[in-house]
Parts: sequence; structure tokens; C-alpha cells
Amino acid sequence: IPSCSSFYPVSIKSALKRNAVFLMAFTLLFYTAFGELVYLVEMLQRDFSFLEITFQAPCLGYCTIGLMKMLILAVKRNTIAELVQSLQEEWNKSVRSLEHQSICDDVMKPAIRFTTIVAVVNIVMGLAFTLLPIPEMIYYYSTHGKWVRQLPFLIWWSFDAYSGFVYYFIYPLYVVIGFSGIIIHMGFDCLFCILSAHLCVHLRILKFDLENLTYGLDSSENMSIKLNPKLFYIVEKHQNILECHDRMNKIFNFALFYNFFVSSFIICIQGFMVTAASGYTLIKFALFLASFLVELFLLCFYGHHIVESSVLVAEAAYNCLWYNTNHQFRTIILQMVNKGQIPLSLMAWKIWPVNMNTFANILSASWSYFTLIRTVYAD
Repeated sequence: IPSCSSFYPVSIKSALKRNAVFLMAFTLLFYTAFGELVYLVEMLQRDFSFLEITFQAPCLGYCTIGLMKMLILAVKRNTIAELVQSLQEEWNKSVRSLEHQSICDDVMKPAIRFTTIVAVVNIVMGLAFTLLPIPEMIYYYSTHGKWVRQLPFLIWWSFDAYSGFVYYFIYPLYVVIGFSGIIIHMGFDCLFCILSAHLCVHLRILKFDLENLTYGLDSSENMSIKLNPKLFYIVEKHQNILECHDRMNKIFNFALFYNFFVSSFIICIQGFMVTAASGYTLIKFALFLASFLVELFLLCFYGHHIVESSVLVAEAAYNCLWYNTNHQFRTIILQMVNKGQIPLSLMAWKIWPVNMNTFANILSASWSYFTLIRTVYAD
């Protein structure tokens, strides 16, 4: 699995060789989504309970979101590498003082902690979803005196996955499939959050530089002589940040849209399962629900963080002593202030801005679907 800063190799053979693990994970996840869809269709063609549908649908949605994220990472690989290199170059040029380093620490350390929490929640959910059938089978054997084989989730196979020695091969495969999906979700979400945090770092460093642009210059003459190099550096940095923001939108916009759209349904179904299920199923879906909520919160939180950081840049530009400078300086500052009137905002396919308001709207929509499902189930 190549690093985020690696471009695709020129030859197809080299690209396939370097992405072998990624392709294997994609194949496993693709068959899982296909098998879950076939199983769901077959379920609808026979007598089924409402709980069976609500058990199957979130698993299928989770896999399709994972596939979408893998496709985006594959198709946008070179764009991601360009973005990472641009942010790295900006980091090397921007972090020039202890104050700059302090800004980096204030933004990046919480980002690392939050992404670690997301990873832990996803790993715990994966362990619960894939391994809880084992103690459930042991408990059933201790109370009923016979073994009833179970699998973590339901996939269509062309053979009987529960029979004979095949079961002992299939169950570990389910564990591999489960953690393949978890790793791709974690990888995509953590990549988004860390890149967003880096963008916030550069916006806040730009704010700091603007606030201190005219510090120590006590006359208009001194300002005119000494400010031009600093100002041109700030303008160049601002343009580079805007380009990085545009790249992030191109990379993540559709994947975020699909994630938000499907998650609004999955969260409501998971909430219903938490209220209707019991025992091991309740534990699995409670952790499943927690992982989705944490994921959505983190995506929207860092999207909102970019908005807030960009607003601070516009305020810093307005508050610097531009009125004591020459015409060229005032014109450039005015342009920065005008651009800052529209905050930088990542978009989910030009439909939803990635911010905390969208997070609240998704939860509101999920609650509406949840109450509808509860009413239908009660009737």
C-alpha cells in the first residue's frame, strides 16, 4: 500500500504490483457488498421479518460507503499526492518561529488525538461485530447442549458456508473482510481530518502573520519600504492555501456526499436496532451506531474548523494597520478581506457544506426516519 504522497507508477504492471494489497481488499469488499445485496434480494422473495431487513441494510450500506471511499482514493491518487506535497512545502516555508510551532501544536495534537479515538472506536466495533458470534455460540451450547453455527453478517455464497470444514475457513475470512472495511473507513476519514487540520494550521499561521505584519513599524515611510516583501509572501501563501482547498474539494466532495446521504438512513436503522434488539445483537449495533456518529462528527467538525479558520484570516487582514500604508498595500488587503467574506467551506457534492450544521441536519433527518420506522414496526 503506497504512501499518500506517492504518485501512480508509469507502467500498469508496476501500479498493480505496488497496489496489490489495496486491490485484494477492494475485491473482498466488492464481493461482500455484492453478496449482501443478493442475500437481501433473496430475503425479500421469501417470508422475512422486519428485523432481518434492518439487520442486513446497515451492513450493505457500510460496504458501499467503503467501496466508494476506495474508488475515490484510487482515482484521485495523483491529486492526493499533489495536495500532500503542497502542504508539506507550505509547512517547510511557514513554520519559522516558536509562535508558528505553537500554532501547529495547538491544531495538530488534538487532530491526532481525535483520529486515534476514531480508530479505537472502529477497532472495538470491528472486534464486536466479527467475534461476538463466538461467545454467543458458546452460550447457546451451554444452555441448549448443541452447537448452532453463526457468522458475523449475512452474505450469499454459491455453497453452504455453514457445513463441514468450510465453516472454519469462511469464519476467519469474515474477520478479514470486516477489518478490511474498517481499515478503509479509518484510512479515508483520518486522511480527510489530517489534511483539514493541516489546512487549518496554514490558515492560522496566515492569520498570525497578518496580525503581526505592521508590528514595530511606526511610520508610513518605514511601512512602505519594509512591508512589500512580507505582503507579497502573505499573498502568495494565501493563494497556495486557496489552491489546496480547491484540491480537497475535488478529492472528497462526492465521497462525502455519498457518506452523508447513506449515513442518514443507516443511523436511523441502527437506532431502531438498538431499541428493538437484545443481547449480542444490541451490543453490535450500539457500537456500530457509535462508530458512525463519531465518524460523521469528526468529518463535520474539521470541515467546520476550516470555515472558522478562514474567517479569522479575513478579520486579521481587516484589523492590521492598513490605513497607515500606501495605496498598493491597501488594495491588496481589501482584496483579501473581500475574499474572506465568503468563508472557505468544503462541500459534499455542492449540496451540503461540511460543517456542524450539516451534522445536526443529518441527525435530524435520521430521527425523522427513526420515528417513522418505529411507527411502522409498532403497527
